[in-house]
Formats: sequence, C-alpha cells, structure tokens
Amino acid sequence: MSSTTVVVVLVLLVAAGIVWGIVAIVRRQQYIKSLRQRGWTFVNSPTFDAVARLGNPPFGIGFRRRPDDQIMGRTSSGRAFQVIEYTSEHWSGWVGMVTLSRRLPELWITGGQTQPRFGVAATGVPSPPQLGAGWQIGALDPAFAAEVLTPQVCERLNAMAAGQRGVNLSIDADQLVVLEPPRKDADLLGPWLEQLATVADAIDSASLDSWIMPELPPRLTFYHHPDWHWIGVDDSLLNLPPVTQSGHDHSTSEVIRGRDGDGPPFVAFTHHWKTTRTESYTDSEGRTQTRTVTENHSEPILGFELPAWMPWLQVNRRGFGRGISFESEAFNDQFAVSAQDAKFAYDVIHPRQMEYLMANPPVGFRIADNWVWFSPGQHSHLTIAHCSAFIHGFLSRIPRFVWRDLGLSDTPYPPLDTAVLPPA
Repeated sequence: MSSTTVVVVLVLLVAAGIVWGIVAIVRRQQYIKSLRQRGWTFVNSPTFDAVARLGNPPFGIGFRRRPDDQIMGRTSSGRAFQVIEYTSEHWSGWVGMVTLSRRLPELWITGGQTQPRFGVAATGVPSPPQLGAGWQIGALDPAFAAEVLTPQVCERLNAMAAGQRGVNLSIDADQLVVLEPPRKDADLLGPWLEQLATVADAIDSASLDSWIMPELPPRLTFYHHPDWHWIGVDDSLLNLPPVTQSGHDHSTSEVIRGRDGDGPPFVAFTHHWKTTRTESYTDSEGRTQTRTVTENHSEPILGFELPAWMPWLQVNRRGFGRGISFESEAFNDQFAVSAQDAKFAYDVIHPRQMEYLMANPPVGFRIADNWVWFSPGQHSHLTIAHCSAFIHGFLSRIPRFVWRDLGLSDTPYPPLDTAVLPPA
C-alpha cells in the first residue's frame, strides 16, 4: 500500500469518526428533547445525592459508585420516578424506580430470563400461586414477602412481565426499583413507568404499616451494614502503625469507619505513596545516562480497635515457620502463631478457639496494643465484612479471665453463633 493510499484511508477514517460523532450528538439532543417534551427533567451529571437514599444492590456495594444520566418526573397518577445510569465495581447499567408511600424492608422479585443481583443476601421464599412459574422471591423475613405479594400485586407483576424477557424488581426503602428499563425510547419508557406505577399502587394498597422502616439520613450507605460510614479521605490515619512510612507523597482514599452490631469498631482505607530512584541506562549512542524513576504504590489497611491493651500476638497461615506449638497437630499444621507472651497465646488460642480458626481460616492478623490489624490483600466491602464477622467471633471466644487480667470487669463481646461466616 502506497503512502498516498495510507493518507487517504486515514483521512476517510477521521472523517467517518467526525460524522459519527455529529450523528451521535444530534441523536442525543433529539432524545433529550423528547424527554423534556413529556415534562420530564434530564440531568447530564447528577450528584451522588441522586442515589444516596438507596442501599440495596446494585446500590450499597463497593466504594467506586458513579451515577450518570438521570431522568426524573412524575407518572400520570403523580407518582415520582427516576431513571438513572449507575456504575460500580460490580455492576453497570440503567435503573428505573418509582416512589412508594412507605419505607419498607428489602424484597427481591425476579422473573423470566433474569438473574438475581450480585451481593444480595436474602432468604428464598416460595412464590405465591398467583405469580405462576418462573419467579424467584427473596426476603429477610418470609412473612413480609407474604404480606406484600397480594393477589393484586401478583396480577400487576404478571402484567409487567408479559412481553418482556424478564423482570428484576426490588423494594429499597421507599423506592420500587427495577433493573434495565427501556430507557432508549421515551415512547417505550413512558408506558413502562406507568406500568411500574401500577405495581407501586398495589403495594401501597397492601396492609404494610407494621413493616415501616425508620427514616435514615441521606449518605453513602453499605448493604446490611447500617453503622458503616464513608469518610473518603483522612490523612491523619497515615500515622497508624501498619502504614508504610518510606517513600513520599503519602495519601489515603476510600476511608471507611464503622462497626457491625456490638463488635469492635474498625477503620479501613487504601494508602497510596510514591518512591523515587535514580537509575543508569545506555542511550542510542552508547553513552551512559541517568534518569529519575517514580513508582506508585498502594496497600489496603484494615484495623479493629480493642477496648483494652493486649500483648502482641500474630496468627498467620502456616508457611515455613511453625510458631508456637499447640496441643492440636491439625491446628499446628494449618497455622503459625507468634506471641510476645506465650501464656497469653495459650490463654487466647484454647481448643474451642482452634476449632473456630480451622473452621473459618482468616487472612493473617496481629494484635498490637489496642488494635487488631489484618493483612486483607484487598480493600473491599466483602473483605471488611468477613474480617469484621471473624474478629467478633474470635474476641467473643477469649475467656473472661483474660479480659479481667487486662483490666476489664467482664468480656466486652458476648458469645456469638458464628459457625459460618459471610464469604470474603
């Protein structure tokens, strides 16, 4: 191919790209105009407040959450609705929702060729006969599902599913949420929203006042962890012991604080820093030169604050080192325990504790002063939840006399039934 031909091809490609871009812009403007002609509002870059009240998947999971194009308005019956593009680490797509008259517990209704949502933790309950085959129902309390799924609600759900590949619907507080609405065409989206509003009408007509949930402040929430709080950045945490101190330009991101129930409070974040070095190289003329190379680094930090100072103790999966020897060879083969005080280690790692550790092998962790520091490997919602459940179970198995020796009047963590922990 000659150079002239190459130039012509490149010019044609650039021209085609420009034409495609112009067509895309025109189509987008026509689409936005069609929305506004219906009296709806279109927001190109909504703030996080648009989804801050939502806490169930696809919301409420992950640290990188981004709302995009947003459509707002009211149905013909005056019911407020929102259709919004949403992206997180675990899901990306469009979500449509209408407002309910009450804040209600979570409920999951999936029918047709759709899959349950990522991260949902609910109990499967039988589908009522009125819904027919092919529906999956999930709820934290089966009694709530039974009271929601009245014959009227089932009739509206079947009508909504007719002619569609499937319906993926949930109750998220005072919002009735459905994945993947037909948002590309306003002439399709309008009737779809009207139909969704009829489902909301039927739910509002059900006797559900005994299930009303309290109002919560609008903020970034975490699914099934109401006491977790998004901080974002807190560089005062850079002085904590596990943070790497070498290098320069240290910073924090995705800082989370919180606790689960009466377990120990935690802090979790990503630590970023840079290192700079000078290296030699040979240039194209054979001369030795030097250059400065800067590398970016990051590490996840996860710590749980204790109510008392404790001697240093470390628990890792067995590697080359064996650590302190315990009476269980099965435990010794699986774990390596090191401690500042061997008696303290034997008091804490007793036979019942060994059984717990072997049944729920944690990532490595160490007790240092009044903190428990994990080596999580990644900074994620699921990892924090798993470590939080694990350490609560671990601490609840420490005998009362140990806590009293540490200066407390009794154990701060009552026994828990934590035979099975949530997945990491």
